[in-house]
Amino acid sequence: MADRINYENSEQALQEFLDSCYAVSHSTATVNGYKNAITGKTKGFRIFLKERYDCDEIELVIRIKSEDLDVYQILKKYVIFLDKAGLMPNSIKQFFHAVKGYLIHLGVEVYSEKCKQYVKLPKILRRRKEAITKAVLIRILGVVSFKLRVVFLVAISSGMRIGEIGGLKLSDINFTSTPTKIRIRAETTKTREERETFLTSEATVALKDYLRKYFDWEESQENTHLRNRNIFGRTSIGKYIRKKNIDEQRASVDLLENILHEQLKKIPEFSGIGENGRRIFHFHALREFFYTTASNTAGSNFAHALMGHHSYLDTYYSLSEKEKIKLYQKCESYLTISDFSKIEKELENTKEKQNEIVETYSKLAKFLKQKDPSFEEFMRLTT
Repeated sequence: MADRINYENSEQALQEFLDSCYAVSHSTATVNGYKNAITGKTKGFRIFLKERYDCDEIELVIRIKSEDLDVYQILKKYVIFLDKAGLMPNSIKQFFHAVKGYLIHLGVEVYSEKCKQYVKLPKILRRRKEAITKAVLIRILGVVSFKLRVVFLVAISSGMRIGEIGGLKLSDINFTSTPTKIRIRAETTKTREERETFLTSEATVALKDYLRKYFDWEESQENTHLRNRNIFGRTSIGKYIRKKNIDEQRASVDLLENILHEQLKKIPEFSGIGENGRRIFHFHALREFFYTTASNTAGSNFAHALMGHHSYLDTYYSLSEKEKIKLYQKCESYLTISDFSKIEKELENTKEKQNEIVETYSKLAKFLKQKDPSFEEFMRLTT
């Protein structure tokens, strides 16, 4: 290995590493995760280095290059350090990959196969999750704020990730389409691929009410002054100031997650931490509900495509607009949570079909009686 170190100090090295990560993903969440793995106050890599080797990462690289220390032993000890600190296997894996990438950025050679042999990561436990039901959703919707209720309905009916909802702008929503169509911009998605999805009439009504309440939105107007607002960010009318150099999408997501965690305290059984280290109820549960419901009614390929899973999008875009809408409408009743007008309409349609069946049966029975008198005896014995 070369002995030359390319960075004057650790802060310069870290900032260039984080900048390179952002250039690849354009994800502030990813960058923050990597930064936390390195600079975290209790479990970060720098804390580990200070406690075990009394050095920072620049001094560490010098010692590795001079063969005073072995990088694989360091990574192995860091994993043990994280495990003893109580991190869950998923978090240990994320921290490990962040630190490994950082050391490579600093010029340390880390061979993947050799790393796998020397550094063993804790196995991630796969626990069965209880499916979210409409009964659970109705219960939670009954205690959360209006804003969060609208976010729930949008997520349930569209399959959008919470990050995508956090980046949603008025210009992404086409209320003139039936059902309402959402354009999810590539820069707001995890996969960096643009796609389309839909909203139920229930979610559409709630979203329109939300826009009227917080933004003075008018359905019959262009509302051009609102086109580029993140609609699920802070909603204090008249007090909104757009700050420079702020990731509004990330800020919206953080806000929504904080609101959810705070308001779920009203239902203690959903507010705690589960055995897997994650919160018992989280926004991703709404996406899971969407997938299960949509795949059961319109097919898994359609559900995957609406959710933005890469390998299904080409199939989705080969469908005509009419075919997409028809498939979504098959799901709509099942994705509707508490729109009683919709439920009553469905019941009325069912009742009408039932009356048609009864009428058809009566005509058929009358016809068969006329053709064969023994049919009346058969009916008496079988009813």
